[in-house]
Amino acid sequence: MADAGDAPEVVPPDPLRSIAFHLGLLLLFLRISMLHQVQTVMMGFNLYLLYLFGIPAIIGVVAAGGLRRAFRGRPAYYWTGFAIWMFLAIPFSSYRRGSAELLLTYLRTDLIMLFVTGGLAVTWRECKQLMHAIAWGAFVNLMCARIFLKGMGSENRVSLEFGSISNPNDLAAHLLLALPFLLWVAMNSRFILMRLFAMLGVVYGLYVILGTGSRGALLALGAASVYFLVRGTARQRLVLVGIAPIAAAVLLTAVPTRILQRLTSFSANSADSVQEAIESSMLREYLLKTSIDYTFQHPLFGLGPGQFSSFEGMHNQIIGTHGYWHEAHNTFTQVSSECGIPGAILFIAGIVSTFLLLNRTFRQARNRPDCADIRAAVFCVSLALVAFCTAIAFVNFAYFFYLPAMAGLAIAMSKAAQVEFQSRSQTTMQARAAS
Repeated sequence: MADAGDAPEVVPPDPLRSIAFHLGLLLLFLRISMLHQVQTVMMGFNLYLLYLFGIPAIIGVVAAGGLRRAFRGRPAYYWTGFAIWMFLAIPFSSYRRGSAELLLTYLRTDLIMLFVTGGLAVTWRECKQLMHAIAWGAFVNLMCARIFLKGMGSENRVSLEFGSISNPNDLAAHLLLALPFLLWVAMNSRFILMRLFAMLGVVYGLYVILGTGSRGALLALGAASVYFLVRGTARQRLVLVGIAPIAAAVLLTAVPTRILQRLTSFSANSADSVQEAIESSMLREYLLKTSIDYTFQHPLFGLGPGQFSSFEGMHNQIIGTHGYWHEAHNTFTQVSSECGIPGAILFIAGIVSTFLLLNRTFRQARNRPDCADIRAAVFCVSLALVAFCTAIAFVNFAYFFYLPAMAGLAIAMSKAAQVEFQSRSQTTMQARAAS
């Protein structure tokens, strides 16, 4: 199994791969921006944009050697293993057809993003293009939040009027992954106006996240801040310490009081507790305990991919003769209860191996003045993962494209960075010899 630190592979120009890469770039932008959903709602019919760009991109992945290239990094093995374990769990599922349909969707639309990002980008410039695609996707998210926003003015939680991230918690988790890429633009763009607009986008994005009233997102912001202080440069830490309190004060002033009360309503003992938030906490506590119980009752294959809510609803008497019919509201116990402990191990290994790959590249770039751009890029991707992985402990994101796509990006960045390290070292040596 290849590691990211192996000798860099210089890939010769390949027109087929280049075409497939640009199609994959558009596909990644669509998945992050959710523009295909916006188009369907605004125009009243579906142009099937994901199919238009996705099918040729997938064909390109296969034809241009993208599968082989993605498997140069360990995360690809773990995420593929997770999909295989989902397949093995289907015969033991409480509803085999539902689990089979979920697996097909996961393979067709979500896992494939691992190979799109990890198998088609081979140069550092292409890795930055992937990051720009996510940043532009975040910009579209913020525009949609501005246009299709619900709540806030009436002191209700912020949500969108439609789409797969219309739920406040889902919207917050999505933005927590995308905003660090906008931050990367703000930190590294050559154009002052671009930096300014990107930073304004980050600030507005934080406002939207707080407006969702998601307490999981608030914890994720805390985790991201700690990571920023630990791994940021001295200048970045100084900026965070100097500006963050002011920005926080402004944002908290702009957010309605009832939303702030919800964000701090973790216990019914608080005088300012919001009843809805306390009831939500009690429900989540029940679902967490139930998902852990199911994990140990069905430790090998679980209840079946996607079957927690139906199994809980039919086998518990919480509301009359049935349960809540809710999802687990915790991605990690969602996986363990539905796919068993082996599935959870593969899922977590996919996340950990992605972090390790990024960390290895970060450490290599950290002490090289000529690789500050690589350090900054890896730092922002890691920041996004820290925030996102904290947030998904409070939502149901087990079978979405986010983590496979970030794993593929980490693989592409690690390999492209090795080529850059070698190339820049040679350039430095040549410059010294010439002088």
